[in-house]
Amino acid sequence: MSTRIKICGLKTQESIETAINSGADMLGFVFAKGSPRYINPEEAKQLIELIPDGIDTVAVMLHPKQSEVDRVLNHVKVNYLQTDANDFDSFDLKGHTHPLKVYRDNETFDPNIMEDKPFALFEGPMSGTGNLVNQERAKIACDSKKVLLAGGLNIDNIKNVLTHVRPFGVDVSSGVEIKRGVKSEQKIIEFIRIVRAFDKEMINGR
Repeated sequence: MSTRIKICGLKTQESIETAINSGADMLGFVFAKGSPRYINPEEAKQLIELIPDGIDTVAVMLHPKQSEVDRVLNHVKVNYLQTDANDFDSFDLKGHTHPLKVYRDNETFDPNIMEDKPFALFEGPMSGTGNLVNQERAKIACDSKKVLLAGGLNIDNIKNVLTHVRPFGVDVSSGVEIKRGVKSEQKIIEFIRIVRAFDKEMINGR
């Protein structure tokens, strides 16, 4: 089975088209105002309308209130809303948007708490820091759950992470940027190429 690839923090038509043409499965848009990757719902709506069927879209938020969730989902149609798992206790999702629950790495993390229908996301204590999660804990989580692995992935380390952890999917944002909040089309292409080459090696039994 192919590794699911999510390219996150997209803000331009060019980077979206590059991700689509290179074979990304999921595209993420950040609606957390403190992030350098923030995009407002009006701008995101225009970009999301360009995305063909078959590629999942994700609204990424951080501890949102119901009013903030409603504002985003009233403007954009997305397949998933991504935020910390506990956040979903404080608001209701409407329409056909599914929860993508984020679980954060720490020394006492228990992967048994993860709800992975259809999958969960595992990353470090803080989003957007570019730091890798503990690889041993990530492997334990990915061995038992369907997990998108996030945090600190880039073209230099992704092959080793895939080999050691074998996640259901990978989520990259800062690792495919030329500067904070600005995507590199070449890095997007190369990141996806490396993941797909790994998938091919696994299919061929190497």
